[in-house]
Amino acid sequence: MAVTESKRSSAHAQPATTSTAKHRSSTRRRQQLPDSLRSTVTKRGKTTIRRFPGRSFHRFEEAKGKAIDYIEFFTSDGFHNIDIAFEDRTAMHFVIEPSFNLETDYADWKTGNWRSLKRWPPIRSAGSNS
Repeated sequence: MAVTESKRSSAHAQPATTSTAKHRSSTRRRQQLPDSLRSTVTKRGKTTIRRFPGRSFHRFEEAKGKAIDYIEFFTSDGFHNIDIAFEDRTAMHFVIEPSFNLETDYADWKTGNWRSLKRWPPIRSAGSNS
């Protein structure tokens, strides 16, 4: 008669876990982030605002996935705006207060790293002395 062996491993075949490895990970303190990396996040509908000391980022998810028809920048004495028109006949309109410098880049992020494809000369507002 043939002897049938179990495919299961016995408890003795598994390496023993040490309690010191568990102890080290549990006593490790989380490092505090510097103030410059701490942010406050606010959600307003689909828009997310991340505020850091001295700067803020506004993400407009309302435009996510929409095909762009054109982008237009308009400047006149005291009035400046950027219009992003989508193919579904909606648009985002950004009004900019006087005294600014606008630098525009078109970049590729496909590799995960920013690579400039085109850069336009800076546009300065009429009231800017820069």
